[in-house]
Amino acid sequence: MVARYGLRAVLFATVVAGCASTAAAAVRLTYPVYGTPKSVYWGPASFPIAYEVDQRLTGVSADAPAIIDRAFAAWTSIDDANITFQQTAFVAGDAAGKNGRNSITAVDDLFKNQGMLAVTTNWYDDDGKMIEADVQVDSTLITSGYNAQFAVEHEIGHLLGLDHSPVLSAVMYPYVGAGGGAALDSDDRIAIAAVYPNQDPLTMGSTLKGSVVGSSGGIFAAQVVALNDRGEPVATALTDQEGRFELRGVPAGIYRLYAEPLDGPVDPNNLAGIWRLAKGDSFPTEFMSGPPINVESRKVYGNLVVNIDGATVRLNPRWIGLAIPGQQFGGLSAMPATVRSGQTVSVAVGGDGFTSGMTTFEAMNPGVKRVSDFRYAGNYAYANFEVSPQTQPGSAVILVRSGNETATLTGALRIDGPARTRAVRR
Repeated sequence: MVARYGLRAVLFATVVAGCASTAAAAVRLTYPVYGTPKSVYWGPASFPIAYEVDQRLTGVSADAPAIIDRAFAAWTSIDDANITFQQTAFVAGDAAGKNGRNSITAVDDLFKNQGMLAVTTNWYDDDGKMIEADVQVDSTLITSGYNAQFAVEHEIGHLLGLDHSPVLSAVMYPYVGAGGGAALDSDDRIAIAAVYPNQDPLTMGSTLKGSVVGSSGGIFAAQVVALNDRGEPVATALTDQEGRFELRGVPAGIYRLYAEPLDGPVDPNNLAGIWRLAKGDSFPTEFMSGPPINVESRKVYGNLVVNIDGATVRLNPRWIGLAIPGQQFGGLSAMPATVRSGQTVSVAVGGDGFTSGMTTFEAMNPGVKRVSDFRYAGNYAYANFEVSPQTQPGSAVILVRSGNETATLTGALRIDGPARTRAVRR
């Protein structure tokens, strides 16, 4: 069997201009201002954020206005976030650039031969308060076959101050594929609600605080994941230069915390600002020791420590793929794989350090059960999995084991509801 590896996706970009709080929920655009990290944001007086749209986008496709409207509506529909927008006009010949107006414009060959589809540029002051943001999209985006609404939602996330997310199922993940949904992931929703809460932040969920520590001290830019009892990565954060993290807005529930490195599919080069300074240290995925945390509403849980043992790492899962059981895989990619409740599928996971007969993996959602032995081909392993009809929609973590090593693909599996059927009357 031959597998083709590749992203099969297009990269987004973000640029921040201007004068430049350390890590909180998810990954925020964070830049050094006179040596102090500042996360960029819109002040309360900026809402509703006014924006204008280049008429060229409507000329590319009649669907463009509806796609843009739905993308903005996705962010304003978050119950716990106080976000509003106001479209001011469709403008002929609109162009990006610091002019006091937030714009969405079309550009021919925006990133020719670079695999890019869109870029957002943010301007802000010495306090990190944003004063303008412009989104530029390639003129072919709407008709390219890629998920255009997902792409526009992603750029609006940058406009609001979010950086790229290492969670594969998140809208802020730095790649977009063809097809698939455009629903905001739990990590997206909690991240933006933490930045723009619609009520007292102390009443919105709970806060988990702690550090990720290796043999040389705190680890910078480790991704910390709060995993609920359904195997869903509910909220994530990157650690600051001292190895500290803070997860805000975490709903009540039972959670396990783990830390994983930025060693692909997303690495520091996919991020901006201070995160690009991270070395991208490789280390095994490590769960916090002790029992799961019973998180109650409106509480702060501090001094949570994930200790990294510093072992040599060979195992690094990078790709996932699906096939009908018994059929060959069309290819593996670094995009999340979507399954449906009640479905049985063959799941393949590949990457570095995979060893035939030794490497295994599981979906951490208890509703996704392996129902066959593992098979191996090249640098990937695969097996059949059954998704219970009662499995709730959401995303799930893939946990890979090989000998004493463990590694994760966070949000690699997206679970949808059962396929809809249509009754035909005769």
